[in-house]
Amino acid sequence: MERKMNHFFRLLLFVCGFAITLTACTNEDNGTPGTDGQNAKYTIMIYGCGGKNVDPQMDYAIDDIAKALNVSNNQVRVTVMYSMSKDISGIKAYSPKVTEADFLGEFGKTYRYELTKDVDLTLDGFRKKYFYKNASEVELYKQSTLVDYIKWAKRTAPAENYILMPMNHGGGFDLDQEGASTRSIVYDDNHNSTGLSSKTIAAALKETGNVKAIYWYGCLMGQLEVLTELAPYCDYQFASAHVARINNLHILGLINAINASPDNFEAAIEKQHKAIESVNSDFLNVEDDDDPNVTHNENCDFGCWRSDKLADINTQVKALAALLESNYATAEADINTATSKVYLFEKDCTYADLLDFANQVAANLTDTQLKTQAQTIAADMKKAYAAATVYRFNGVNLISADGYYVAPVNSEEKNEFSLGISIYAKDESTYKKYVANYKASAFEAATGWSKWLDVNTTEVDPEINPCNDSSWETFWLEDDDDDDDDE
Repeated sequence: MERKMNHFFRLLLFVCGFAITLTACTNEDNGTPGTDGQNAKYTIMIYGCGGKNVDPQMDYAIDDIAKALNVSNNQVRVTVMYSMSKDISGIKAYSPKVTEADFLGEFGKTYRYELTKDVDLTLDGFRKKYFYKNASEVELYKQSTLVDYIKWAKRTAPAENYILMPMNHGGGFDLDQEGASTRSIVYDDNHNSTGLSSKTIAAALKETGNVKAIYWYGCLMGQLEVLTELAPYCDYQFASAHVARINNLHILGLINAINASPDNFEAAIEKQHKAIESVNSDFLNVEDDDDPNVTHNENCDFGCWRSDKLADINTQVKALAALLESNYATAEADINTATSKVYLFEKDCTYADLLDFANQVAANLTDTQLKTQAQTIAADMKKAYAAATVYRFNGVNLISADGYYVAPVNSEEKNEFSLGISIYAKDESTYKKYVANYKASAFEAATGWSKWLDVNTTEVDPEINPCNDSSWETFWLEDDDDDDDDE
């Protein structure tokens, strides 16, 4: 099928991440795994929404994913449940020339279907065959809706293993989203941008059964509070701790890798990693189209974590929280100095790099005994990170703890940070209002981190702390008048 697509559709990647250049081989004679009575090895369950401006990303992904499934001995099935944005206004803000006819789906509608190599990509066919309900009737943020989708996906595309892929804007451990506890991802503008919480996802998986992996297809989800909440219900979690670019080629890379190593998931993950690691430099100091003397610090990361190893990281977080809480009265100045130096994953969020914080505390304590304790915690935490990490893509404009050297930004100071897991630092007004939500989390039960937050009087400060520059948001969302033919 040939479709005219504005360059905007290739660049509107507001969710998070990076591009992977992968091409699938085609074979017109392939069947769909599971149709002969045998389960596929994996079914990927995509569950998301447009959320005001992500619709082009999903729309553009459909035929690419279908092609990726059309390979010899395919072992992957894909199901989709996706609500289009309430209207086109959020997209027109960045691309005024876009019309509703440029999309397969219709705004304000929800589509549910199995995405195969034979999916009908004619406009009328797609809207008639895969229409599910009006989006106003589909409350994606509710446990019952997610449970129904997962059960339907398992009936429709049975597999030996399942991967849940929540897709849309991510908010990490979002305390202040209408007071909801861990309101994390899939912010649906058909329902006042209410999001799907990590607690709700955990409850849905407890009801429907564990999955092999959760692929957090959104910003800021590499937060230890979120990862801990879901750890009992999946073997692996893929996530980014930054606000950065992401696109559908993530899925293609995963599908291709699984098909190459269908019986060894970690081997498949490593293949995906090798396919994407070459793009690190593409996101550092990107030149502005309008002014070659201006660059954008497009920090990004992406990694895969073993859920059963996160507990070892939390053990060190618990030790760090106890040290900070019990010694804050006597070492306040040193701890505040450490807090002012910790890296933030996004300028507008108080999501701090956990390993960097442990290292900064150890570096800035002047009491010899406390320094030794903090150094031990930081060293043990780094070991726990290594055990939990399957792979980590790092594209950060500073020295990173995993040894990837890139030029410092606005500073000659070489921080050790960014192994890709963030932690909530403190936003006084938000924390006071929603502290009960935080204390109800699985992370709090495991670490007691709120005990430290309760006594801490110093917030991280984006004007002082090194932090991600999200200026790419306006940069990459600018419209481009050049149209591309997409076949």
